[in-house]
Amino acid sequence: IFHQSPTRWTPLVRPPRLGGNRKVGVFASRSTHRPNRLGLSLIELSHIDTQQGVSLHLAGCDLVSGTPVVDIKPYLPWAEAKPEARAGFAPSAPSLLPVSFSQAAQASLAARADGASLYALIEQVLGQDPRPAYQREEQSGRIYGVRLRDIDVKFQAVKETPLKNDATTLKVVAIDTLTNETR
Repeated sequence: IFHQSPTRWTPLVRPPRLGGNRKVGVFASRSTHRPNRLGLSLIELSHIDTQQGVSLHLAGCDLVSGTPVVDIKPYLPWAEAKPEARAGFAPSAPSLLPVSFSQAAQASLAARADGASLYALIEQVLGQDPRPAYQREEQSGRIYGVRLRDIDVKFQAVKETPLKNDATTLKVVAIDTLTNETR
């Protein structure tokens, strides 16, 4: 159950992979905005903790924090993998943008025990360019933010050189640790 889905639904959605500008049918995408509010995710069950009740520890999730997990089914590659399947509107992985870190952001990560894994996570997430599609060509110096784990990551799009066809880099300008009040 996608807990942030509105009670009404629409048959068309705008997938981020299409730049948010093209609509496709909700059932032709991985959208959680479905009439039954159930979304599907391929995850890894890393371990089961039975110290205080039963807790399932999941890895590789693409879930919003607090999303309830209703059911877990095993992945059976001999039954579910379809080598001849086509991806339709998303036939290949998108190219990733380069990500750079300011000295302040590097210092924030260096001070944390999980700094190396956070660095990798930030690179993976920002490399996919989480900015709104209609602002991707804009180079106004605007600062964007994304919340990952227990941090707020502030970043901006920059061009390393003023050449028109030079690639955009997403530069992490600040990393703020969330407190109980800011969560």
